[in-house]
Amino acid sequence: MLELPEAIRERIYELQELSDKAEDDDAGARQELRRRLAQEVPEVVARCSDSARSYRRLLAKRSSGGSPLVEEAISETARRMALELAGEAPTPLAVLLSERVASLWVLVELQETLLAAYYYKAEAASPAFVLQMTRLQESCNRRYLGAIKTLAQVQKLQGPTRVQVNIGGNQVNVSR
Repeated sequence: MLELPEAIRERIYELQELSDKAEDDDAGARQELRRRLAQEVPEVVARCSDSARSYRRLLAKRSSGGSPLVEEAISETARRMALELAGEAPTPLAVLLSERVASLWVLVELQETLLAAYYYKAEAASPAFVLQMTRLQESCNRRYLGAIKTLAQVQKLQGPTRVQVNIGGNQVNVSR
């Protein structure tokens, strides 16, 4: 689900064009958009409603300090992280959790960047403000670590991807 085939990307592009028409107050386009979404495969609907990617892009833009290179690198790192964390043939729950971990990673990085900026300009920020920012950072970090822990638990429940079997003294590795 994380990497989409070209055919699905094309359908998403078509839906986006229809959405653009609906944004221009074209009532027929909105009705057609609803109809098409109801008939679409789950992967298309899921990607169209993927707020995690949009959220990560917004955070990356804020973290980048205006640098397009940094912004795109943060977004790409989070995308790759989500793919890697989901693993091979992930369950829908593993996909959701890996996307959550990647999103929270970007948020933690942003909070750390902002906190460092406030420390750097300590005379411009009141101690109460810096304390509040520190609390926000700690909260983000707890959520991030909690998401990592939950993903690890879900993946552990799925069992190993390789099983080692001894048959007649010979060791055989079996992948599922």
